[in-house]
Amino acid sequence: MSNSPRINEQALSTLESLSQFWQFKRKKLASELQAHLLDAQNQLDELYNLNQNLTVKSAVQDDDIRSLQLHSKSLVEQLQTETTNLTLMSEAFAQEKIKLQKAMVAFAQIKADKGKLEESQAQVLAQLSVLEASLADHKNQLMSKEQSVSLLENLTDQLKSSHLHLESNYEDINQKHLSLTEKFSLVSKVLAQQPPRNDALAAFAELTNKDYMDFASRESSLAGEAQAVLAMQAILAEMQMIINFPSIAGKTILSIAGGFSSGKSAFVNSFMKDQSVKLATGINPVTVVPSYVVCSEDTRIKGHSYNGGSIDLESSLYASMSHEYVKAFGFDLRRILPFISLQVPMEQDLFGNLCIIDTPGYNPGAFGGASGADRGTATSLVNQASALVWVIGLDPAGTIDQSDIEFIEATPFHGDSLYIVLNKADVKSTHDIEQIMQQVADDLSFAGIDFAGMCAYSSTRKKEYAVSGQAFHEFLRSINCKVDVVDKIDSKLDAVFDAYQQAIKADIAQLESRRSELNAFKLDALEIGGTVLFDRVDQAFTMSDVMLESSELEKLVDECENLRCRLKQAAKKALV
Repeated sequence: MSNSPRINEQALSTLESLSQFWQFKRKKLASELQAHLLDAQNQLDELYNLNQNLTVKSAVQDDDIRSLQLHSKSLVEQLQTETTNLTLMSEAFAQEKIKLQKAMVAFAQIKADKGKLEESQAQVLAQLSVLEASLADHKNQLMSKEQSVSLLENLTDQLKSSHLHLESNYEDINQKHLSLTEKFSLVSKVLAQQPPRNDALAAFAELTNKDYMDFASRESSLAGEAQAVLAMQAILAEMQMIINFPSIAGKTILSIAGGFSSGKSAFVNSFMKDQSVKLATGINPVTVVPSYVVCSEDTRIKGHSYNGGSIDLESSLYASMSHEYVKAFGFDLRRILPFISLQVPMEQDLFGNLCIIDTPGYNPGAFGGASGADRGTATSLVNQASALVWVIGLDPAGTIDQSDIEFIEATPFHGDSLYIVLNKADVKSTHDIEQIMQQVADDLSFAGIDFAGMCAYSSTRKKEYAVSGQAFHEFLRSINCKVDVVDKIDSKLDAVFDAYQQAIKADIAQLESRRSELNAFKLDALEIGGTVLFDRVDQAFTMSDVMLESSELEKLVDECENLRCRLKQAAKKALV
């Protein structure tokens, strides 16, 4: 049944008509009738729903019956399979039973053989007991021999250790002997060397050490007299070096300076073609005796004595001349060996007319045997030069220190005669190098120091990483030119004595100005107060004429010019 049962439409219509008819007259009857109709309709709906549920349950039960039938067929098939398997197992069990019977027969045979084996085992155990006793005896003997061998090995090790110790002591003693012999030979040769006689140089030295020093002690006008004295000492040292080291004559002197461990010696080494000759290098201060390096076809190392003599040095001895080596002498070796000269093959285009001075670090402190005297040595050597290369190591802080700036400010090198090298550039990145170069340039600019150029360089790789301003090879070419030695010495003498004359003349002008002011004051007194006031003023300044007298200063001007001429003549005789 697809639809629920309904009351006949015609009957329903008739009943409704009757209901409407009786609605006004028989309201109660109509209401009850209406209720019965609704109740009948509800019962029909319930019966319909019940019928629908029964139909669904019947369909479900039919499905269960079909599923049970299929399961029953499956169980029958399984039963047949199990029956077949049981049959096969029975057959296999029968075969295993036969095998077991055969195994029982074999076991009986083995049991019979066991007795024989036990008898043989007893014999073997007896023999094994005998062998174990023999083995224990041999083991005891072997242990005794091992103890003897161990004792012999210990004795051998002790003998070897003693032998090595003796060999080490022998090598140390031999090395010290060779070192002492080498140092004694070096000192003996240096002291035994006699300089070539040069009367003109001796005359110049006497003028410098006596006449000039006497003049400087009586003169008090020049404020920077200490610098003037150092300049004169540097001129004398340069002349002595030129005469004792002729290869330097006519060359421009280039000083390589900077702080200790900035890589100055390694920087100079990077331009040498002969790899067997090297300036001493290291992380500690090593440059103790200044080295003058010139370009030459052949290699030659010479040590120059304090009195002007010279000796040939082996490259191995030269390479060992560090602060520690010199300290072992017990005295300052520079007192008898003030400098060393190197003639080595280098690029003629860059170094043909240059003499490079490898100076000690100006700020070694007392580290590694170095001393504060190195600052004075560095200052003196820098003053001998015509150009300066300032080396800054990039491995520590990687920038220019305030002490570096103060040292450069105290030198006469600025502009085209000063070049900055940032060494050990291989330890920094390109970005760091650019930042450091800018910082160094700013620091120098702030201090008012001009320079020709700056480069970042690696001495180990012999490579230039960055350049600011003039390139280093361009800087070398600009100063790689012959110089007139006499003119150069004359210019340096003129620079010293011009400073003296200017200072003295400035004092003379100041005295004359004060004398004029005093005379004007006296005339004013005479005009205002007559002879009475004039006499009183004149009496008050009785010593004024003596105090304002400039004749002594004028004599010093004449003496200064005369001393200049005599020094120039002596220098010309010594150098020509």
